[in-house]
Parts: sequence; structure tokens; C-alpha cells
Amino acid sequence: MITLEKLEIYQRFDGDIDGWIRGSRHPDSSGMTDADWSLIDELRTALHIIASGAASPRFAAATERKLRLSVADERTREVLRKLAVPK
Repeated sequence: MITLEKLEIYQRFDGDIDGWIRGSRHPDSSGMTDADWSLIDELRTALHIIASGAASPRFAAATERKLRLSVADERTREVLRKLAVPK
């Protein structure tokens, strides 16, 4: 399950899994795993595609289902959506 704490870790390392592995203790109190990191990357990419208007309705609906199933709460989903929009 993706939590706000896990997203904060992801942001702290700017999405760089190698930096996270080198720069943190494992396991940490968040419970972050490689699988969590990959899921955040996958969801972030999917949300970026949706935000850019390049997604089909079916892809967008499947992504929303995955978000509801794998992200802890609406606040965390909103933070993830913001991460998906390029600066």
C-alpha cells in the first residue's frame, strides 16, 4: 500500500531508486520496498499520460481503479497526481 510517508521518501530522492538504496537504511520505518517504488513509478507515469491527454478512457479508468486499490487514501492520491504533472 502506498502511503503519504512512502511518497515523501520517493520525493526526497527525486524518484531515484539507486539514491534511495544508497542513502537510506533498510528497512526503514515506512516499510518502503522496491515493489512500492516501482508501483509509484508506474502510477506516476500513467497519471502523466492521463494528464497530458494521451490516454484512452479505458486506460484512465484502469489507472483510477489501481489507484483506489493500491494508494492508502485520497490525500495520498492527490499528492501522487501532483507528482505526475511536470514542473
